[in-house]
This record gives sequence, structure tokens and C-alpha cells, in this order.
Amino acid sequence: MSRYVLIVLLLSLSCTSYATVYDLGVIGQTYEIAEPDMLKGFYSKLREAEANGKMAEVEAQMKERFVAHANRPKGVTLPRAQEQRVRYYDPTMVLSQDIIDHQGNVLWPAGTTVNPLEYIAMRRQWLFFNGDDPEQTAWAHAYLNRYPNQVRPILTQGAVLDLSEAWQVRVYFDQQGKYVEKFGIKAVPAVISQEGNKLRIDEIAPGDEIVPGDGHG
Repeated sequence: MSRYVLIVLLLSLSCTSYATVYDLGVIGQTYEIAEPDMLKGFYSKLREAEANGKMAEVEAQMKERFVAHANRPKGVTLPRAQEQRVRYYDPTMVLSQDIIDHQGNVLWPAGTTVNPLEYIAMRRQWLFFNGDDPEQTAWAHAYLNRYPNQVRPILTQGAVLDLSEAWQVRVYFDQQGKYVEKFGIKAVPAVISQEGNKLRIDEIAPGDEIVPGDGHG
């Protein structure tokens, strides 16, 4: 079978909310709506804040909070690996819907059992580590330098923007530990590589000289 880039379309279900309106009559004394006066007061305070520099201060604080969150997303706490541990992950799946190409031809019908690694090779190893642990970080940096352009560094915790700038490489972040959970990683650092039609997962103690597979099996 020819090699294709698989495109899986996720269908979003849009939900329309309906409200039933009833005429409940008038209860108690009524008052005129005060929104115009409220808006005038709001714009007045806004102009005052711009004039005295408070608006710039608020914007700076918002920017600082945004950068801080982007630099340190919510990760997952994992223990440090104390010994070499190897496991394998089989990515074989049963398709829940037809997979079609760009011309609408069905490549695989729903219900077909497919292993993506039979058609797409994993180009880089995935290296998961805790960026707040200096020893893990030093080990990960040395590993990247030993295998340039062959490793994708992924933080489970730490300052991802700071580390990207310090290393001058793109560092990724496993937000809320979704990949850690998917692959069953119990300790870090851990390296995922391809071995045949399976993924090999090595949990490696820092300083260990054991080298995982080359990423293609």
C-alpha cells in the first residue's frame, strides 16, 4: 500500500441553546434602566486611568501574568528515574470512521485495524524530563548535543520559554501530562523511540550511559 499522510478530521458538534420566554407581568415598582449612566461612568474611569498611567500598569501586569503562564504551563509531577526500565507501546488502533484521501477515496473503512508506524516513521526521539531538576536538565542537554536533530525535548515541569532561549532550540511542554499518561511514563527522564512497529519507552536514571534505539528500529 502506498504511504499517505493520514488526515483525521475532528467533527465539532455545535450546540444551540434555546430559551423559552414568558410574560410574567409586573411585580412591584418599576425603575428606568440605568445603563447609559453606568456606561458614562465606566468610560470616565477608563479615560482617567489612561491619563494617570494606571491603564498602562494594568496592561503590563496582564502581560506579565500571560508570559508567566506561557513560560510555566501546568505540568505533571513525576519521580526521578532511579534505574533503567524499558517498556513497549503498541499504537495499533481500530478506526471509528472512514479515513479518506484528498480526492475522497476511502483508504481505510471504519472498523479497520491500523498501526500508523507501518506507514509513517517516527523521525525523532521524544525526550521527557523535569526542567526544574538541574541534574535531569543537564543530562537532557548533553543527550541533545550527543544526538543533534534527532531528539525532541519535552518538559513535564519547568520554564519552557527560558530553557528554549538558553539552549537555542525549540523545547516542548507536555501540558497536564497528557502524553505521559497516554504512554504510561512513571518516571523521568524518559525517551520514546520507534522499534519496528512499536514505540520503545526507556526510563533512564541521569548519568546512565544506556542509549535507546535510533528512532526507527
